[in-house]
Amino acid sequence: MTDHPQRIAILGAGAVGGMLGVLLADAGRTVTVLATDRTSTAINSSGLSLRSGRYGDRHASVPARPWLTEPVDLLFVTVKAPDLLGALARVPPSLVSGATVVPLLNGIDHVPLLRAVFGGAAVTPMTVAVEATRVAPGVIEHLSPFNDYAVAADRPDTGPDAAAVLQKAGLDVDVSAPDEATLLWRKLSFLCPLALITTSTREAIGPAREARADVLDALVTETAAAAARGGAHIDPDTVRQRLSSLPATMLSSMLKDAMAGAVLELDAIAGPVLRAAPDGAPVTRSVVAEITGAGAATPS
Repeated sequence: MTDHPQRIAILGAGAVGGMLGVLLADAGRTVTVLATDRTSTAINSSGLSLRSGRYGDRHASVPARPWLTEPVDLLFVTVKAPDLLGALARVPPSLVSGATVVPLLNGIDHVPLLRAVFGGAAVTPMTVAVEATRVAPGVIEHLSPFNDYAVAADRPDTGPDAAAVLQKAGLDVDVSAPDEATLLWRKLSFLCPLALITTSTREAIGPAREARADVLDALVTETAAAAARGGAHIDPDTVRQRLSSLPATMLSSMLKDAMAGAVLELDAIAGPVLRAAPDGAPVTRSVVAEITGAGAATPS
């Protein structure tokens, strides 16, 4: 396994992809961003900009394209789950044959999809914990003091090692998860309660956890139970402690999407819990219904 890929592409130039593009380019990596025509034009014209309390203000001149035109060694997939199918049209599978494809998406179900689409590539799931926002095409604000990546210890030993690439760029990468199931459910067990409680209350995590402490507790319990059915052991008390330690003003990405009128990642984030426990996640089901409006009407 090598950590010196010559050709890196990032599919998606939102908060996660744009921030990653700046940090990798600033570390001397050759990066191409794949995005919509509008965003590609903005990046080619003005570059990528990052405003961050942790990393400072950074700017990078990074080429952007609407679709991949040359083979790459490492492809980061950073679009949101509802945009994944459309975004995959930007990447001809033959151009990532033999490459490492690293999805940084919320949820679980994107992994088998990417393996089916990119059969000639090594798909290595990774997660990231960060609060960041794209405020304009090519302009990212990093709002949290953390930017933590994680990858499973048990991963392919061929092709570029994405963890080593990020570590060489000075980024934090946790390799403590023993397998993919633990890696993905470890994040989802935290993200699902956070996203659902903040979006259903339309409040930051501080007011939301005070107003509906019992609901948040039940969401944690149900998600941990779903994780167990998915082959991962999650300690719900550890999740509760992490949620209680979050800054009171923190907004989940789902809440930000709801406030902006964007499509929500409800299936990616809550779907795995509902599918793993169709009759055992009543609180999760109820909160999802609140968010979608399905619970607003009472049958006559």
